[in-house]
Amino acid sequence: MMSFKRHLMAMGSAIALMTGAAPAFAYNNTAYISQPGDDNTASQDQQGNNNSASVTQSGNGGTSVQTQAAYSYKNTETGSQSGPGPNYLSQTQSGNGNSASVTQYNPGYSSSNVAVQNQSGSYNTASISQSGGWNRAYQTQSGDDDFAGANNAASATQVGYGNLSVQSQAGQDLSASVVQGGYRNTASQTQEYELNTASITQYGDFNVASQVQAPSNSDVAGNSASIYQNGFANRAYQTQTGAYETEGFTNNTAVIEQGAGHFNYGNLATQYQSGYSNTAEIFQNGGNYNTATQTQTSHNDIAVISQGGNGNVATQTQH
Repeated sequence: MMSFKRHLMAMGSAIALMTGAAPAFAYNNTAYISQPGDDNTASQDQQGNNNSASVTQSGNGGTSVQTQAAYSYKNTETGSQSGPGPNYLSQTQSGNGNSASVTQYNPGYSSSNVAVQNQSGSYNTASISQSGGWNRAYQTQSGDDDFAGANNAASATQVGYGNLSVQSQAGQDLSASVVQGGYRNTASQTQEYELNTASITQYGDFNVASQVQAPSNSDVAGNSASIYQNGFANRAYQTQTGAYETEGFTNNTAVIEQGAGHFNYGNLATQYQSGYSNTAEIFQNGGNYNTATQTQTSHNDIAVISQGGNGNVATQTQH
């Protein structure tokens, strides 16, 4: 009897191979890992749709890797690490409508945590929240194969000092945002293609913010970039490129606002725009010895600089 059953199973496997039948991916699954100790490692791998993966680590030296691949849809990844660190958490998703979130809490400000998120597809959401010092957050969102992503959103919040946030997106109708509180923090955003929005908000001193937006071709752009810094000795850089061949199809907007200031340590703001019908604005509302520079290289552009205080320098170039 058992021999007959094994014979049937073997026949079924052979038929599946002959007909090219592919294994079906699982769906509606839930995976959860909890590790309260030190130097733990967690790994989760899901394929299919409507799955949920969660990892909680509350000790030191934790490592967590979560993967939802094979063009999966409507999946959720959640990672939480609350030990003093250093901890590492990586999340990878491919497909559409997925959500990934990381929370890393460093109560002692002693060791750095690292969070990495990679998403390919459209309508995806990625978020990272970190507290403490010298943390690193890396977020990448792109399309699948030869198609650019669309309607993806990435956000990062960091509270402390010496933190770094890097966001990279490719596609259309994308949103990227960074909020940092503290000092000596750095935020960098890069967006390719059109109709995208990028924003950086920094509270504190000696911070650096950088934004780059570039269209996929010479005809369309319509991107928007904004930086707000409240403190002194901060630096802000914005670069937007656009159309040279078709007039009226660029329409990029760049805004830098720097408040508070200091009587002896000024802020620095730099903007560069190429293409048609762009708008660049710099507002340096307080303190002394601020520097603002704007460069625009085409037609129908608008450049505005407003500075309060003494010993400021403003430079505008349009050609």
